[in-house]
Amino acid sequence: MALFSLHGLFYVIGWAMRGCLVEELIEWKNIGIAHLPGVISLAAGLLIWVTSLPGVSRKNFELFLYTHQLYVVFVVFLALHVGDFIFMMAGAGIFLFMLDRFLRFFQSRKTVAILSATCFPCGTIELVLSKPASKI
Repeated sequence: MALFSLHGLFYVIGWAMRGCLVEELIEWKNIGIAHLPGVISLAAGLLIWVTSLPGVSRKNFELFLYTHQLYVVFVVFLALHVGDFIFMMAGAGIFLFMLDRFLRFFQSRKTVAILSATCFPCGTIELVLSKPASKI
C-alpha cells in the first residue's frame, strides 16, 4: 500500500503543480490509463489498510471484516485503471485467490457443533469441533 500511495501522491502533486488536478482525477479514458478507477482503487485499498491496523481491528473487528470485502472493488477498479495487458500479469495470482475463496465458501456450508471450549490462562481459547460427516 505504501508504493500504491506514493504512486498516487506523486501524480496528485504533479497535477496540482500543473494546475489540472480535478480534471486529471476524474479522467476516465477508454484507451490507456484511466485515472478515476485508480483513485477509487487506491481509496478502497487505503480503507482496507487503515482498518487492518491493530488499534482498529482489535477494537472493532466487524469494521475490519466488512471493509476487507472491498477487495472486490480494489481489484476491479485496479483492472480498469491499468488495463487488461498489465492486469493479466497478476491474473494467475488473482485466479488462485478466487479459487481459494470459492472453495472456502463451498466448504463452509457444512455445519459443525462446538463440543467443548476451554479458556487457558494465557488468553488462548481451545475449541473442539465435531467433524462433518463425509459424503464419499
